[in-house]
Amino acid sequence: MILGYIDPGSGITFLSLGAGMIAFFAGGLAIFLLFIKKFSRFFKKNRRIILITIAVILFVFVVTIVIMNNNKSTFNKKVIIIGFDGLSPEMLEPMMQEGQLPNFARLKQQGSYRRLSTTNPPQSPVAWAGFATGKKPGKTGIFDFIIRDPKIYAIRLSLSNIQQGGPKPVIRERRFWHYTSDKKIPTTIIGCPLTFPPEKIYGKMLSGMGVTDILGTEGTFTFYTTQELAKDKDIGGKVFHVDKSSVMNLNLIGPRVSVPGGETKNLNVPFRVILQPKNNHITIEYQGIKFDLSVGEWSDWKEVTFKLGFFRKSKGIFKFYLIEINPGFKLYVSPINFDPRDPFFDISYPSSYSRELAENIGLYYTRGMPMDTWALNEERISEEVFLEQVNDVLRQKTAMLNFELNRFKKGVLFCYFESVDIIQHMFWRYTDSEHPLYDQNTAGDYAKIIRQWYKKMDNVLGIIMQRLNDEDTLIVLSDHGFGTFRRSAHVNKWLRDNGYLKLRNPDASFGAELLNDIDWSKTYAYAMGFGAIYINQKGRELDGIVMPGADTEFLKNEIIEKLKKWQDDKYNKFVISNVYKAEDIFSGPYMENAPDLYIGFNLGYRASWQTVLGGVPAKPLEDNLKKWSGSHLFDPQLIPGVLFLNKKEIKQNPSIYDITPTVLKAVGYSQEEIKELNMDGAILY
Repeated sequence: MILGYIDPGSGITFLSLGAGMIAFFAGGLAIFLLFIKKFSRFFKKNRRIILITIAVILFVFVVTIVIMNNNKSTFNKKVIIIGFDGLSPEMLEPMMQEGQLPNFARLKQQGSYRRLSTTNPPQSPVAWAGFATGKKPGKTGIFDFIIRDPKIYAIRLSLSNIQQGGPKPVIRERRFWHYTSDKKIPTTIIGCPLTFPPEKIYGKMLSGMGVTDILGTEGTFTFYTTQELAKDKDIGGKVFHVDKSSVMNLNLIGPRVSVPGGETKNLNVPFRVILQPKNNHITIEYQGIKFDLSVGEWSDWKEVTFKLGFFRKSKGIFKFYLIEINPGFKLYVSPINFDPRDPFFDISYPSSYSRELAENIGLYYTRGMPMDTWALNEERISEEVFLEQVNDVLRQKTAMLNFELNRFKKGVLFCYFESVDIIQHMFWRYTDSEHPLYDQNTAGDYAKIIRQWYKKMDNVLGIIMQRLNDEDTLIVLSDHGFGTFRRSAHVNKWLRDNGYLKLRNPDASFGAELLNDIDWSKTYAYAMGFGAIYINQKGRELDGIVMPGADTEFLKNEIIEKLKKWQDDKYNKFVISNVYKAEDIFSGPYMENAPDLYIGFNLGYRASWQTVLGGVPAKPLEDNLKKWSGSHLFDPQLIPGVLFLNKKEIKQNPSIYDITPTVLKAVGYSQEEIKELNMDGAILY
């Protein structure tokens, strides 16, 4: 998992309702009252006919319910699928041999274990889309964290699709829960990525990665500090300078609303901070809520209501963390999550399911990427504070799993755990002595933190294994492996240095993000996302100059040949393992959205954050000095995931595309039926 830092752009803008809307409702009420009056007269004249009609409708309804009950599935076994994002065989295998992961080792002994081929590219949205559909990116339409629009050279995130103020599905292909629903097999999906908005299934679904915060972003924190602010833009949050005083009036930043004149603005809820330096705490007051918060303490969940307009509200939940009040003042406010008891948009199916979970396990993070990695990256919170947050997320997810296991009698249950992925992203620097941020003097216990979290996942697995019978099916997988991220590769700078990309100002040392400074009349290729290169093709891109066909193919071959020779002089290593043409790794109805080339980086090298957003930095390579120090965005052949199955005989060289066909077999689909679904995977056993 990745990208807690990228705002999808427009986010969500709500319409404000003013006097015109009030008049509209008043007119509608008058029409409704007139309708009631006329219907009353009609009913008095035709009472007998109406009553007979109602009786017939009720009879048909009862018969339908009986038929539906008779059509319920006779499937009475359990299929449990657990997704541990980012578990690496390079970590897991030696730990099993050392006896540190007894439940994984026991499952391997009783069933089977294999390294699992991941998707190309090995990105979380691509991989989890392939997992749930059994199909490659050309059939799901998910090629990257980033989606680009060639007509205007714009980008947005692939995790969510906010249009006209509301979420739309990001994947239109059927997934395994649709097929289980067809057979009336009870199905529960907890937190699977790319499930926002939630889908109607024969069971329950809580949406996962892709659920935004209340602003419509992937997670925007707020930070108040008395320190002078740097000129550099903070990423992933809104940081405000405050003058320290005994009473400070601050704001909770809410969703945007439209205002007269076509402008938009963020709603704010004021809150007051009263310093209590003698007791080393503060008092916070807002919307009738008052509580104390000590230095070094998280608040419990706090509620906030933003009034969007006439009869419309957006309710959120969030947490405060007080970092210091002496000598300066620092206060962190987490991204504001949708309140699961009353979310503005449905985050579950049925809509009441998110509330049911809250009533049984307490309030929980609803944001699809709950850990605030960018607050740690920007050094607004410390490692210890971040770990407290990650532990809180794991506690909540485990509580959800236990709640469902306690009432799980038959059917299919999937639960997704993102913790190890995030821990590896943020703490790999403590395990790699060659990483630019490695410091032997400060590594300390953090050098063991990744292994500790593998043990936590082993404990989760133990909970599940206790609930299974011999005839049940257990599938445990990770979507990819992991490795170190030491050097940032600025792909657009490489393209510029090799004559494929030009800036409008040829003397400029760099070009801004979002491709803003590029001279399209002289640019042949450009990069966006985590390894994607697009040819500036005539007739496809807004200002394309490369003719499709032979000219495009010649250019692609030339770029591939040169990219494979890209060498890092600092370490005397090749940056790239392989470069893939779209037609060699993708096929399907969404090929028009595929990148023309995709880079498979060598371990240690990754597309830079600037490349992701279409920037053109001054250097082609530089040290990665972000705390985000582990990655999986390498050549997929270098970072396989893991697969455990409680069946002895499974195929060699399995891929993540094999999971859905295997689930369908486990619930009763025949090989012929599965074959007709045109999947890219095969049954594992």
